Amino acid sequence: MKLFQRIFATFCMVIICAIFVASFSFWLVQTQLAENQSKHQRDMEISLLRDVVNSLAVGGELSVRNRLEMLRKESAAQNIIVITGDSKQDILSRPVPPEEVEHAYHFALKNPNSKLVTLRYDPFGEEYLFFIRNFDRTQLERMPSPFLIPGLPLAPIWHEIIILLSLLAIGLLLAYLLASNITKPIRILEQGINRLAAGELNARVSQQLLDRKDELANLGVQFDRMAHQLEQLLEKERHLLHHVSHEMRSPLARIQAIVGLLQARPEKQADYIARLESELSRMDTLVGELLTLSRLETANIPMERENLQIVPFVQQIVEDSQAVAEKKNHTVQLDVKNIHPEARFEANESYLYRALDNVIRNAMNYSPEGSTIQVNMYEDRKNLHIEIVDNGNGVKPEQLPHIFTAFYRADSSANTTGTGLGLALTKHIVEQHHGKIIAENVQPNGLKMHFILPHTSKPEKIKSPKTRPPKTDGEK
Repeated sequence: MKLFQRIFATFCMVIICAIFVASFSFWLVQTQLAENQSKHQRDMEISLLRDVVNSLAVGGELSVRNRLEMLRKESAAQNIIVITGDSKQDILSRPVPPEEVEHAYHFALKNPNSKLVTLRYDPFGEEYLFFIRNFDRTQLERMPSPFLIPGLPLAPIWHEIIILLSLLAIGLLLAYLLASNITKPIRILEQGINRLAAGELNARVSQQLLDRKDELANLGVQFDRMAHQLEQLLEKERHLLHHVSHEMRSPLARIQAIVGLLQARPEKQADYIARLESELSRMDTLVGELLTLSRLETANIPMERENLQIVPFVQQIVEDSQAVAEKKNHTVQLDVKNIHPEARFEANESYLYRALDNVIRNAMNYSPEGSTIQVNMYEDRKNLHIEIVDNGNGVKPEQLPHIFTAFYRADSSANTTGTGLGLALTKHIVEQHHGKIIAENVQPNGLKMHFILPHTSKPEKIKSPKTRPPKTDGEK
């Protein structure tokens, strides 16, 4: 059964049960009112019958006739019948069936103390039968229904049936409208999902739900956000595949050419094998960085971390960079100020080392020979700061926002080798550590890479690794 049918059936059952309960409750109330009214009317009839009987003793038949004439307008008095003994007719000449008179007469004889039927005689000995119509009815009359529809010559029970059927029809219509209103956005979402599954990545549904302000409208917004993210991810995959194929084509073409030369000129085998090893090394580096980037972008498992002492860690990276710097007559200089020597940071040591080493090596590659690569460290109340400043030509301002994109190469990197993945890896690693990296040009020339990493522990409270309380990634 579809959701619409379930909702519609549920609302129908609720409406039918509500009508049934309301009708039953009304019937109970109406029955009680009818009972009370009937008792009240019967009490009035008994009282009036006693009054009319007393009139016979006081003034005879004329007095009874006058008394009944006075009470003619009373609804209760209309049921009081007085039959004269000789004519066997009503004293006011009202039509009374003979069998009813006969029945009342025999009842009076059998029940001389009844308040509903009695035989009396005037001073002249003439017999009079006093009784209340329907005196032997044990079942109470039902009150006329208040649901009277003018113009319909139907009994009250049919009036009520018409009202109930009208209520039922209106209830079913409301149930249909309500069920349709609930399931309409679900049908819109279903259509959007089908379009998305069919490959229409631009499928959006929130515009069709603008008239709603409920959870289903929010679900439509979330669907659009999901579709947008899927579209971006697939676009990124296409972009990555395009660049990977482009980057792999060049070394493969060179390897193929080297193999051809090696076959044609075997006397230069050593030279060609060295070049072949160089190209294979470049391909290995490219594949390794691609795998690392893929893991960082798609991994759902949190990165393993340890409580790292940040100052000695950066000092070690700078020392490791000195050997490479000496080849180009560079100097890597570390300046530590306004930072506690015991400052610690929850980090994955190998990944963070790779991020900082990438930036330092880029700084050396893009700086002229004999430059000084400046590494500054300091801290504030919330964050640790690491700045790496080179003496290169910098990056054009319009290109700065794109240098962390995979395979993007700024104009300043046209004459340098590399895969174009280093800064993209660095950005992902920093973000995995809940930090951020900012690139900005410095004057008169050069580029500054600014790492901002959140504090994860306060050094003044650290006693030993075993007694230190655990920290969460988001703790300041």
